[in-house]
Amino acid sequence: MGKIQGEGDYESARRYNSRTRKFVQTRGSEVKPPRGGVDEAALRKAKSKARAGGQDARDAGVFRNLEGKRGKSAGTRPRAR
Repeated sequence: MGKIQGEGDYESARRYNSRTRKFVQTRGSEVKPPRGGVDEAALRKAKSKARAGGQDARDAGVFRNLEGKRGKSAGTRPRAR
């Protein structure tokens, strides 16, 4: 019967963890932390996915309007469930 692979492969996980710890202890001090600043590519990507400036305010107004309409009509007829 072969070894269990995937989440149950504890031996491989232990081996990976011990090798990773060993690498960090021996070579981890060579890695320099970033000096502040921003990754420009990541910033461009985040901005491309962000909402436009007035979009959140517009959406909030739409939801307030809908809530107001629901509140007024709630007393005139029972809500369907």
